[in-house]
Amino acid sequence: MTGDLDANEWYRQGWVVLCNVLNQNEVTRIRASVDEIAAWAEDDRGLHHFEQTDAGPVLARSERFADEHDYLGGFIRRGPMTNWLAELFGEPAVLFKEKINYKHPGGGGFAPHQDAAAYRFVDHHISAMVPVDHATVASGCLHFAPGFERGRMATDDRGRLMPEVVEELRWSAVELGPGDVVLFDSYTPHFSDANRSGGSRRALYLTYNAASRGDFRARYYEDKEAELARAGESFDGERVRISISDDFLGRPVGG
Repeated sequence: MTGDLDANEWYRQGWVVLCNVLNQNEVTRIRASVDEIAAWAEDDRGLHHFEQTDAGPVLARSERFADEHDYLGGFIRRGPMTNWLAELFGEPAVLFKEKINYKHPGGGGFAPHQDAAAYRFVDHHISAMVPVDHATVASGCLHFAPGFERGRMATDDRGRLMPEVVEELRWSAVELGPGDVVLFDSYTPHFSDANRSGGSRRALYLTYNAASRGDFRARYYEDKEAELARAGESFDGERVRISISDDFLGRPVGG
């Protein structure tokens, strides 16, 4: 596929890959923007999360930057994703949340889950994953499985899919490069492994909902920050708390 949205593929499996849909200028500017936002963490500007690796502490995620970064803010709200999302939603889309997952060498993966388990206020979302670096099996690319049409699948008390559900699903590794985009439904099962390569696997994850359902971005981040303040920065001192669900497998700094 080279840019046209294949709706049949979307409805068949719950995700669709768009290859080489961003030009080199966009890729270059996205990469520079991600570097700028990563530098904000040094000044405690924005919302950032860190994890422990064998090589030491590293930045794991940055969030809530669409209103602060001119280029990425425009790309997120007026870029090509908005047209594809409007087609899939059947109406305009509004931004629900945005993040950068850095997944530096040794960075943790994510257990099998559905995003819907952690997304409040609206019951359906679509996310766009925009790779900044090559996402390969070695660097911890996404793995998807069909089944989004079933809605919420059985989870444990951590928000992870139950082992028997994971076992029955047919998983596919989705390797991507800069310039590609993958769109996936909030009910699409997915996971990623740790980064076992020598380079980073940075990616934007941009999540939207249908505009008619309302704009909940500010409320989402208010709710999340309150949750983090109440519950602390880790789950049982074993895993970093970067989400409402306990699906991220990264270690807390110092852990």
